[in-house]
Amino acid sequence: MIDELKDSLLENPTSFAIAAISVGAVAIGLFLGISKGGLKASPAQQQLEEQAEAQMFNAKSIEIANARFDAGCEGVFYLAPGTSTYQPLTEGVGVLSGAYWQKWNKAKTKPIPAATDYLPAKTTVCDAYGNVGILAKSPNGPAVVSDLLNTPDINRIKKMMSRYPSAVRPQVGS
Repeated sequence: MIDELKDSLLENPTSFAIAAISVGAVAIGLFLGISKGGLKASPAQQQLEEQAEAQMFNAKSIEIANARFDAGCEGVFYLAPGTSTYQPLTEGVGVLSGAYWQKWNKAKTKPIPAATDYLPAKTTVCDAYGNVGILAKSPNGPAVVSDLLNTPDINRIKKMMSRYPSAVRPQVGS
């Protein structure tokens, strides 16, 4: 059967060309199907792949956060109103300078912050919870926290906080 098909294809160049194109198209389709996800993995395999990707992303995020802490970041310690609890850095929010807060603490009439009272864009800021971000230009006013990451490394957080003697590390469960 195969010999007859082979002889037939060799005798008729048009049939040979059509067969070659068909085999090539199937091979290309198979390759594209595999490379574009056309052959679907099982749900369990997909979940494992997604978990592996998330773990790699998380490990890279921690590595970047640690590098930012090690390079030096500006500690930010806002007390939540009426409490002794620090508010964490928040994506999209401006950060007022320490000089502004000193002025605010001394003033009888609390000053409204001017644009110059905010930390400038490209400043790396961090907090007592291990959050670290970079201030980015904002079209609506002062630079705001962006690219927020977190380090779980308590020693890095303590080292940063040691530069601010009046800051107290939040205790777990308090």
